[in-house]
Amino acid sequence: MARDSSAPVRAKAGSISLWRRISEALIGDIERGALKGGARLPTDIELAERFDCNKHTARRAIAHLEQEGMVRVEWGRGTFVVERLTDQRQGAQPLLTQNVLDEHRNLRCKVLRVESLPATDVIATALRVTVGSPCMLVVLLSEAGDVPLSLGFNYFPLKRLPLLAQAVERFPKETQFASFEELMRTAGIKSHRRSRIRIGARLPTAEEAAQLRMARQQPLLETQSVDVDGAKHPVLYASTCFRADRLQFVVPSP
Repeated sequence: MARDSSAPVRAKAGSISLWRRISEALIGDIERGALKGGARLPTDIELAERFDCNKHTARRAIAHLEQEGMVRVEWGRGTFVVERLTDQRQGAQPLLTQNVLDEHRNLRCKVLRVESLPATDVIATALRVTVGSPCMLVVLLSEAGDVPLSLGFNYFPLKRLPLLAQAVERFPKETQFASFEELMRTAGIKSHRRSRIRIGARLPTAEEAAQLRMARQQPLLETQSVDVDGAKHPVLYASTCFRADRLQFVVPSP
């Protein structure tokens, strides 16, 4: 007969540590769907009452789940179960859009932040402008069915795109992904193509982990790409991060 995971978990002499048994009970809740992706875990006080232990033991159990990438801790909000999706095959261009559309998901993007800033060394090199030249940053969060897929930091050279500022003002804060192409056309970019892309892996920053709803200990995939116009002038430098357990990149052979 299966043990009721809601019953108190008490450690016996020589048995597994109590905090680890609590972790395993919570993992069982997650695996059978009692705690779904995005759900908030009970507080450490509630867990202490459920498992008949002290708060420190409950906190250690939660810390273990965070290390394993099962939950994410958002300070001031609580602890949440990490959402998981089946990996999606990715084409070379575009990296995100086509395969999600092929899966008939409701793909959209949200504008999280827009700001003007001087080009740093990295941005200036990518866009082939002088350091300190005015650029515009547009931060976009892409989602499919309210599940975050990517967080993109998009840098545009303002001197090369004098219509960009007006185009961004008219760009909806939340819209279908295809409208990002409309933004570029409105900014005077009639056609563009990706000239190069780099793919790497790293741990997320605090902002990235929060926006992508993932644990800080869980690695993400990062792409750094440059798009050029018909005259081969760089018009976009993008640094985009993806959750490695949600998406995979498949690059076709030349």
